[in-house]
Amino acid sequence: MRKYLYLLVLSACFFIAGCGGDINFSIYTRDLSDVMSSRENVIYTKVNMIVESLEDKNDIEFLRKNLNGFSNEQQVEYNYSTSLSFDIKVPIIKEGTNIDFSKDILIIYGKNNSGKTDYYLKYNKELFSKINSYIYETHYQNIDLHKFKLKFEMNNDERKPVSFVTYSSYVNGKPYPFSHEETLEERGRVTFEVSEIFAKLICDSDNSDYPLFTIK
Repeated sequence: MRKYLYLLVLSACFFIAGCGGDINFSIYTRDLSDVMSSRENVIYTKVNMIVESLEDKNDIEFLRKNLNGFSNEQQVEYNYSTSLSFDIKVPIIKEGTNIDFSKDILIIYGKNNSGKTDYYLKYNKELFSKINSYIYETHYQNIDLHKFKLKFEMNNDERKPVSFVTYSSYVNGKPYPFSHEETLEERGRVTFEVSEIFAKLICDSDNSDYPLFTIK
């Protein structure tokens, strides 16, 4: 009886806690500059997502219908559970660009700020709510945006060095609790992971108070 109650409590905690995963971005500096110079209204970058505990074929079909550029789906092991890895397209835009975001669960947008450009990450809460409702109705689980790790690979494909600033992140594995600036040489690359507390702040914010990174 005790064992049964213990398993029941564990199951309840699992459902209440919600599932998380990884969100892996690959970004090129030339795309950022092209968007801000208005040569392109929108550029889409490929993003890989891993969502804990999803594996059903019906889940895949639902996501394919509702997420922009859904592709390359496969089962992977994540946090000791079978999970779903897939790619999506995420738009990079200049602030104020008007496009249809209905199938974009994430949006990156740039904003000029006294000679530099701040870039922000915004979640499509309406689309997320739709997906979360489906997951709950189908699997009796919730997807928790706060539990997704935000990981970035920034590639400098400009023909010049680029000054790059991150905030509250692990840059190439080293923690920087406040801000960190470094120069990306031509064809240089840097990886960074947003700290847990900053990722939660970005997730909860509906305005432009917290830039994700800055290009000078």
